[in-house]
Amino acid sequence: MNHASRKKLYCYVDESGQDTGGRIFVVGVVVLQEELEKIKETLEAIEEKSGKKNIKWHKARYQSRIAYLEAVARTTLLENTIYFETFTNTKQYLEMTTYATAKAIFKRAGTAPCAVSVYVDGLSYQEVVRLSTGLRDLNVRRRKVKGVRKEENNVFIRLADTVCGLVRDAQGGNDGARALLKELKKKGIVNAL
Repeated sequence: MNHASRKKLYCYVDESGQDTGGRIFVVGVVVLQEELEKIKETLEAIEEKSGKKNIKWHKARYQSRIAYLEAVARTTLLENTIYFETFTNTKQYLEMTTYATAKAIFKRAGTAPCAVSVYVDGLSYQEVVRLSTGLRDLNVRRRKVKGVRKEENNVFIRLADTVCGLVRDAQGGNDGARALLKELKKKGIVNAL
């Protein structure tokens, strides 16, 4: 296969739930193919206008979180790009992150050959190596796997963080979060794995 004909995907991953001792663990994955700069500019504008800015989900004001997600729901650029998986009763965080990442990549790429660049929030060098090996074992062709140290510096990691926070809030019984998650799923922007 000619490498030039292979799709290039960019995958941004965050997780939430280690604080629950394994009771609930959510992995959010944003998988993009093209128009990265246009999507980045759109998300940055949404962050600014909503007041969320580059703040993590749990640190942002509630009104800003809602305004951010409502604006995300209105953009067509993000259709079929955001995925999440929820795990319960496990402390195999890296393994579950690897598994959810692979599932999201395959869901987005289908059967087309692709090469993926993966960026994961907060991984050490050893964890990056383990995740990369795990993805290889799951037949994901990686171009690169990299840990992102400061999620505040990456708009796509912040989006994955927001999805994790939304899912946790929805599963925790927050009716507003449930309604927003339902709307984002209905529009095909956020997809359960």
